[in-house]
Amino acid sequence: MTAIIIISVIILIFAVFLNIKIKAEISYIDGDFFFKVRYLCFTIFPFKEKKERKKKKEKKSKKAQKPPQETVNNEVAEEKQNDAEKSNETVQTATDQTEQSQKSKKESLTDKIDKLCDIIEKAKIIWNVSKKHLLNIFKRIYIEELMVDFFIADEDAYKTAMNYGKINAAVYNLINFIRTFFTVTIKTVDIVCDFDSKKSIYNFSTQITVKPSTILSAAFGILFGLLINVNRLIGKNKAKHSSDVKTVSV
Repeated sequence: MTAIIIISVIILIFAVFLNIKIKAEISYIDGDFFFKVRYLCFTIFPFKEKKERKKKKEKKSKKAQKPPQETVNNEVAEEKQNDAEKSNETVQTATDQTEQSQKSKKESLTDKIDKLCDIIEKAKIIWNVSKKHLLNIFKRIYIEELMVDFFIADEDAYKTAMNYGKINAAVYNLINFIRTFFTVTIKTVDIVCDFDSKKSIYNFSTQITVKPSTILSAAFGILFGLLINVNRLIGKNKAKHSSDVKTVSV
């Protein structure tokens, strides 16, 4: 009975921690970019910089000594031997490269096409296995407190008005596009045409949150799907696959 209680408590603790959101704070205010990832009270990124250990500098003064004549002769002989070995290595390397280039030329165009088709087929398998889980992650990633504060300006009033229209359309289209994948909550979107200034100002900030349980469940789903199709991924597809073959998905 005690063991069951302990196991239940451990499972409950894991469930609680896996459902606490990881929060990423992103902002660009007055030219300063800020990015931080936090979980509970811990900062995951950026890491705290460790203090560099101070190294003691020791000053040493040594008088240069002339090597004896025998040592000089030995060093000259060793240098000649090293030069000979290097030249032999260079010749061998050039020979190996020539042989390798000849082998690569022998590879026919058909083999290259077969390899490309094999890569494409495996990429399709991975995508078919992963897409449902990836879309599930995207839907459960929350972009919250989105703040956009743009001041559009230019020396020419006509360019200011034109840039205002283009940026205004681009921002709202981008937000609508992001909403097709993620859940977005907007705090404020304020785009102003400023004819009194000569320099544009672009400020924005947001918070991105996701639960670790969402990432883990998707990762296990993708892994399970890949294990089911492991034979098709590891082995080379020699036989041609028909277009109506369906990949096993989870």
